[in-house]
Amino acid sequence: MGEDTQTVSETARFERHVRLLGEVGVSPELTVRQLLAARFPVEWVRARFPSVSAAAFEVPVSRELRRRRGAGQPVTAHASSATVGSAAAEQGAMPAVPASVLAERVTRNAIATSAPAVTPPRTSIPTPVPTSAPAELAGSALSDGISFQYVPLIQCSFPHADPGALTQFTRRNGWLELTLSTARPDTGLPYGVPARLLTIYCASEAKRTHSPEIFLGESVHEFLRRLDVPITRGERGSLRVYANQLLRLVHCAISIDENITDASGRTGLHIRQALFVEEARLWWDEVTAIGQGSSLVLSPVLYDSILERSAPLSTRALKQLRKSPMDLDVYAWLVHRLFHLGRPSTVTWAQLSGQFGHGYRELRKFRRFFGDSVKRVQEVYPEARLKLTDAGVILLPSPQHIPRDALGIP
Repeated sequence: MGEDTQTVSETARFERHVRLLGEVGVSPELTVRQLLAARFPVEWVRARFPSVSAAAFEVPVSRELRRRRGAGQPVTAHASSATVGSAAAEQGAMPAVPASVLAERVTRNAIATSAPAVTPPRTSIPTPVPTSAPAELAGSALSDGISFQYVPLIQCSFPHADPGALTQFTRRNGWLELTLSTARPDTGLPYGVPARLLTIYCASEAKRTHSPEIFLGESVHEFLRRLDVPITRGERGSLRVYANQLLRLVHCAISIDENITDASGRTGLHIRQALFVEEARLWWDEVTAIGQGSSLVLSPVLYDSILERSAPLSTRALKQLRKSPMDLDVYAWLVHRLFHLGRPSTVTWAQLSGQFGHGYRELRKFRRFFGDSVKRVQEVYPEARLKLTDAGVILLPSPQHIPRDALGIP
């Protein structure tokens, strides 16, 4: 690829990035941060957003970058808490491009309002894992004894049922609010069991490989076997359903608002916005099925956040509970809460309904379904200690479902 062609490709991806972030409602200030975290030249961003304040052009140092620098490892992309101008100087910034040229070019789907990942810019998805590696792949993600889920998706989950024409979905859990949105209203939002298993698969693979590149299998059949999903065909078959849900996830954006407090007691708000996937390559070997060599790349901040904030789950338990989105949600929540619980804690029915009660108009109906789900979850996690009362659920200190020593935690 010649230099001129490569420059056109990069700036075209820049314009596509701007368009996608605008479609999901990201503000100009946060868009600037995300573009800079994705390592687009500061001159391009200033030319595109001349009215945005200078404060938006400051880039935080990611946790992974701090870890690499502390370990004395080479770092392939740089960011600092100083101005982006100095960060760009570290990288060897590309020369300024006139605004008139920017209008002709495309972008990469990436994100970051907080800690950016430290992966170098990509112009395409890497070549899929070759067919000579089935032994390694067979033991990946949900095939292993321990899987992972991104903690904000445990605290506030995907819709249980099809949200229809909705383009946004918001759930609240105390100090955290999570909003899902889609840049493709005709595709829709992810929901149900498939959305949960797909995100668990992505988080598990990211934790296992320490790479944002998620390989989806040599064929759709292998991919569904990894998820332990029976392979069926037809309008409602698993091949069609999971292909559709994967497309929904690829076009999904996540916004996480969290209340924060510092050591002095000062309160504030931490906002993190992310496109779930930066790039995807999906081959259709069948009309509605994901084909051989399909892969996706998690967006930088989401990948960095998954490494930092993922909860361990039992793969065996997930496979036993995969028929119900409520069961999967309750299981992941109990494992995560009880892993850290040091004293009894009460969660009211109103709070639980706000977190899990998708579509239940009456609290009494929610309580009944939640209680039934708890019974099924305790069949796979019998050590979980809790009491269902008129006021809510009392969580009691319990043996950890995934022991710390299994995770290498002292």
